[in-house]
Amino acid sequence: MATLPFSHTASAQTVSSGGGTVVNAGEVTASSGALNTLLKLPTKREIFNSTQSIKVVGKKQIKALGPAAGAAQALAVAPGVSIEADGTSGSPRAGISINGMKTGWGNIAGNSNDGTVMVTFDGVPMVDPAYGVWQASEIPNLSFIKGLSVTYGPGYPINRWYDNIGGGLNFVPIEPTAKARADIGGYFGSYGARGTNFSFDTGEHDGWSAVFAGTIGRSGNYLSGYGFNNPSNNYAYYAKIIKKFPGGRISIGGFASRASAYRPVPIPVSPNSQVTINGDNPITGNSYPGPIYSQQTTGFYNTLPKSIYYKRIPIRTYLIYSKFFDKLDSTTSFHNILFYRYGERIHEHYDNYGQSNNVLIQYFNAHSQTFGDKAYFTFKLPYNTVSLGGYAVYNKFNSFLDYYNPNNPAVYDSGPNAGQPVLINGIPVNYSLVVPHNYHNSYLYETDLAAFAQDVIRPTKNIRLTPGLSVVSMHTDFVNNSLAAFPYNTTTGLDSFVGVNGDRRPNSSTNFVEFEPSIGANYKINKNIALYANYSTAYKGVGGASGTYAHFVATTLKPQKSNQYQFGIKVLIPNAPYLHHAIFSANYYHLNDLNQIIPIPIANQNYRRFASGSSVFHGFNLYFQDDPQYNIHVYANASFESANYANYVTGGQSYNGLPISNVPWVTFNGGLYYSFFKSNILYQPRIWYQYTGSQDIYNNNTGLPTRNKLGGYGILNLGMKVALATSKVKFVHAVDFNLDLLNVLNNKYNSFEYYSGGGYYGIPGQLLAEPGAPFTAYGSLNVKFR
Repeated sequence: MATLPFSHTASAQTVSSGGGTVVNAGEVTASSGALNTLLKLPTKREIFNSTQSIKVVGKKQIKALGPAAGAAQALAVAPGVSIEADGTSGSPRAGISINGMKTGWGNIAGNSNDGTVMVTFDGVPMVDPAYGVWQASEIPNLSFIKGLSVTYGPGYPINRWYDNIGGGLNFVPIEPTAKARADIGGYFGSYGARGTNFSFDTGEHDGWSAVFAGTIGRSGNYLSGYGFNNPSNNYAYYAKIIKKFPGGRISIGGFASRASAYRPVPIPVSPNSQVTINGDNPITGNSYPGPIYSQQTTGFYNTLPKSIYYKRIPIRTYLIYSKFFDKLDSTTSFHNILFYRYGERIHEHYDNYGQSNNVLIQYFNAHSQTFGDKAYFTFKLPYNTVSLGGYAVYNKFNSFLDYYNPNNPAVYDSGPNAGQPVLINGIPVNYSLVVPHNYHNSYLYETDLAAFAQDVIRPTKNIRLTPGLSVVSMHTDFVNNSLAAFPYNTTTGLDSFVGVNGDRRPNSSTNFVEFEPSIGANYKINKNIALYANYSTAYKGVGGASGTYAHFVATTLKPQKSNQYQFGIKVLIPNAPYLHHAIFSANYYHLNDLNQIIPIPIANQNYRRFASGSSVFHGFNLYFQDDPQYNIHVYANASFESANYANYVTGGQSYNGLPISNVPWVTFNGGLYYSFFKSNILYQPRIWYQYTGSQDIYNNNTGLPTRNKLGGYGILNLGMKVALATSKVKFVHAVDFNLDLLNVLNNKYNSFEYYSGGGYYGIPGQLLAEPGAPFTAYGSLNVKFR
């Protein structure tokens, strides 16, 4: 079979053994033990041999998403994954769903299963243990990501951290290469998108090698109006140094990113005479007359003027880590991951529409520091391979929120001075950051510990059994800091003489110890076909973005729990007529998500309403990938899902059996790449299609899911790559040009809808929408130096 030039094959993570041979750093656990998706991208053979459901999105599919794509866009090409984003680049926020289990902030309405997916970078956690929700803009561009793996369900104990109850995502960056090289590129596109990316490899010298890569980008948004295009910008830098030694290697890595984006407000689908483009009077709260604002009257993608509404969301992440591997002898190896992460999320929000006139401005700052270590030994025995180890993670999280209107005089709401102006140094003051109308400030200190055992038993060459057990400990201390942060508003930290205190509970602590058993089996019918099944239980700490400890008596809280089983078939055909490197997988899954606390957003966003419940997800995932000829690549992914509440209680009433909102009943994507040569130039046209099926809409006004549907939508995309070899140009290896055309049919569709509780525009029950992107084009140029 021919080999295409200009292709880039990711190098394996290798070390020199004591005998001078080369050993893959993940070989001990990947070939004979449990597949560890935190070490590297799994190969097709490793996925075929495993007892888990795993999908890899490789560089070829990532490249087709466009040069401005971020983490959320990459996930959209995996089966069972749907995304809802505020823009086409990697800077805006996004909600991500894996078989209905979610993470991110695409929109919080009805996201009852949020924060249930673990996200790692090079195997290192990116999710805040206390907050539990990961933001996709932490990886705003994919230029130095060589691939990502998706694990459906909790997976093996050896792969878990503290947040895997719904699944796991591992973004794998490029590794240092054996020879020195450099790649430099840039792009431009619709909505003023532009950016650059680079990577530099030192090559290997006396066992040392390093890589440094980065990206910088900015863009407007297809959601724009009245002179404001909701701009965004981002940067990300990554570096890694590796030292190989006989039998092992040690590496030190660093990752830093910042993304900032204006988030457009959801748009009314239908007109209402009380909602105009001119907003409300910030003093009286009455609406100003003007053109009625809706998709039907002022434009499908038209957003409010910045003078009426804006919300800017900067995100920062800093990650430092070290990974160590040593093959101690012929049967024993040792792995260790040590890391530190700092994360920060800020809201700068001006909303002159629909809210109480006392909450014109919002400032929100959530930041955290996380320290952690995972260590384990792997023992290769005659008939089985055992891994024993554990992890320890400590996290400090602070949440600070202010709502205020600087135009309004601050007054006492209760106490002996109720109705009187607030005086500071004898002078009346207006609401401000110091004297807000709505507020909270609290800390969560969380310690997560785990000890695990993972066995892989091979009684025959065709059978693989993977029993495992984790024992996890989750300790959380909640500290109500409102008294220290807002001394003019409260005298105890709980009462509120001025405004509304969102921290409604005193200091508290919880401690949980749970057992997480798992088992898997893989039976090879022959060398190309395998049947597999698995079962697992996993837990996550209470925490959460909704401020759970601030609203509930701590003794009533329980850790969230998932039980999942899967069974399916895998087919791997390395070489047959029209089937080359072909892999097919189909599986049925059933997941119970228990002990849920479901936040119900209300107008002032202080989360005073909650539901409790449990969810049931079940369905089928399928994927296929093949190179039918040396110059043709095809892939297809599909998922069919049913998601319902087994239990949903709010306001003392039960609404069991309602559908879970924002979970498409079907998702599908497929594509074809064709390569041909002319005059030493490679041409690669691409076509791919994405379809998202109908999904149920949530009602913020009633606090209930509904059976009303958001219709399905499909997107057709085209691309072209032109690669020119430059053998006669010294140091320049190749020049690539890419053209990516997304939604070429310019299909108009809403990617998200919900019924408002009145927080936006002041009209309870109004249907609001976030439209998906229209036709979008990108061009990029990359130069490879060798």
